[in-house]
Amino acid sequence: MTRIEKRLLILWFALAFVVWNGVYDMRMHDTVRGYLLETALAQAGLGRGVEMRPYLHRGLVDAIAFSTAWALGVLLAGIVTMRTYRRHIVHAEG
Repeated sequence: MTRIEKRLLILWFALAFVVWNGVYDMRMHDTVRGYLLETALAQAGLGRGVEMRPYLHRGLVDAIAFSTAWALGVLLAGIVTMRTYRRHIVHAEG
């Protein structure tokens, strides 16, 4: 693996981490907002409310699953791009 390929791989890993973090944050934000809405409705007498622990646990599992799937998709796209780059360079030089 050349120095350029190593740097590209590091960049793809960094991008996958940023994507994981962003998707996780968005999903957890939506979960907490949903919990707060359900709690507010219950306090106003317009809903039955939800328990905090199971509601947030489902949101946590969902956030981890979605963020991991997106990050792996980005990383896979990066690896495929690097393999294509390697083949193109080898054919161009050879």
